[in-house]
Amino acid sequence: MGSGFTLQQDNAPIHVSKFTKQWFSEKEIDLLERPSISPDINPIENLWGILVRRVYAHGRQFVNVNDLKKAILAAWDEIELEILQKLVPSMPKRLISMIGARGGHTIY
Repeated sequence: MGSGFTLQQDNAPIHVSKFTKQWFSEKEIDLLERPSISPDINPIENLWGILVRRVYAHGRQFVNVNDLKKAILAAWDEIELEILQKLVPSMPKRLISMIGARGGHTIY
């Protein structure tokens, strides 16, 4: 990705393990500092939520992994471009909201 970027990730245990932190350090990847219980402001989480709701709509369940994969790919292909175009520019509002809440819960 080159230099001059900062990676934002959630604080899931696997993302903050000693091994992971060491890997980021060795690769000289800057991480956005976030409190361990910060609200999730990453727009991808909203997209995952949309995807999950579509895959499991109407209580749908899957008998095998292959059927689940097909449903995930179909739901992904059906996500409207407008949804993506709204999520990305929402980032400044998300950050302002988090700052205003002093790291507490936000509407996002």
